[in-house]
Amino acid sequence: MRLLLTALLFASACAHNDLTAAENRNEAEIHRARALEERKQFDPNQTQTSARQSSLNPNDQLMVPEFTYNPTESHQVAADAELRAASEHLRAAKRLESFEDAACRDLPAGERASCPLLGSSVSQVRHTASGFQLVMKAGVEVGDVNRRLSCHLAYARATGFDRPSCPLFVKGTTIHRVGDDSIAFDGDTQAIAVELQAQADKIFARTAQR
Repeated sequence: MRLLLTALLFASACAHNDLTAAENRNEAEIHRARALEERKQFDPNQTQTSARQSSLNPNDQLMVPEFTYNPTESHQVAADAELRAASEHLRAAKRLESFEDAACRDLPAGERASCPLLGSSVSQVRHTASGFQLVMKAGVEVGDVNRRLSCHLAYARATGFDRPSCPLFVKGTTIHRVGDDSIAFDGDTQAIAVELQAQADKIFARTAQR
């Protein structure tokens, strides 16, 4: 039973990466409710003491040491496992929320969902091995654009990419500034890199360069 619960908790922890902050908090509440139900079924008054007769020799009346057990103990174990799962989901939610807050500390909450990138700011799109780079036009404050994009990417991660989002962002995207005039979009895998390039070519068709 304990090994099974440990395996289930491990699988649950691995799945947290695919959930949004809100979804993780919801899962935490579900696990807390399950823990409460399991606790209700545990009765400490059912603890029993027993001794077993040795089976080595039928004529031997030697008794093995007494032991205690509670037939409802499995509910206590299950409750503890549910609470640990709830704690994991809460930690995952807080990691997402703190990441968004760190990236967006200088932006009002209302601006975190709006994509800051306009086609008129981009002079060129360059494909790279891991995605693409946006070369900004002269006069564009690249640092400010990068900061806003970083905030929006953090917001998209925290909300599972299912809120109003820049079409350039897909799961598995990272961004960073390159030099004085460019911002790089990289994919965690080659498939994501190709998807990013396709999105960039579609949005900045006139400036795309392979």
